[in-house]
Amino acid sequence: MENLIGYRQRTRGFMMDSLPLAGGFETNPELREKVDDQGHLRPFRGDTVVFQADDILKRRAEDLQKILYENCGDMLAEPLKPDNFHMTLHDLSSNGTGDAFEQKMEQNRQEAAKILNLVRMESSESIHVNTVGVFNMVSTSVVLGLEPADESACTRLMELYERLQMVVPLNYPLTLHITLGYYRPGCYTSEQRQRLGGTFVRINREMGQKFCLIEKNLRYERFEDMNHYISL
Repeated sequence: MENLIGYRQRTRGFMMDSLPLAGGFETNPELREKVDDQGHLRPFRGDTVVFQADDILKRRAEDLQKILYENCGDMLAEPLKPDNFHMTLHDLSSNGTGDAFEQKMEQNRQEAAKILNLVRMESSESIHVNTVGVFNMVSTSVVLGLEPADESACTRLMELYERLQMVVPLNYPLTLHITLGYYRPGCYTSEQRQRLGGTFVRINREMGQKFCLIEKNLRYERFEDMNHYISL
């Protein structure tokens, strides 16, 4: 499993330097699965396991979201509801339809429920994380990047992630983040990229705050679009 040094080496580069150095940029083509060209969220169904953010972390994320939209709202889709702010621990299934997809999600729910029930029975301390920076996540969204506050927090998060790999194995490692907003699909000019980058710089002057992830707030959730999550 990845330790804290390895996590930092893997993530610090793209968390602190996530935009092109020159020129404009184009959003990821896959973004159109979630957002239409007018910035409205499209139906996008699936399931996931998340840490629901507590009120303190939600307020911090909401403050950052407001700054982001005040400065760069022309580049962004309709705002995400702060009540839905969460940190994804493990993606499961997404963007499916039909009976087979419903059956797959139900299987995911049952298998994840067994794991989460065991987690809740364990006597573990709260998991502390630190804010690292707001950054461009693969040209689909703007997110608040997080990292474990210490080695024990890193070990616990990686253990939880590996347990959920037994439900749906993913081919990418855990990157802790809270999504603040999705882009509106399209191409953005050099001026817009500079404005976005300048907003990141201003926001990221106040990072390194410590927050708490509480294991009893781990939830299996289904979503209908990126603004509608249901805990089951």
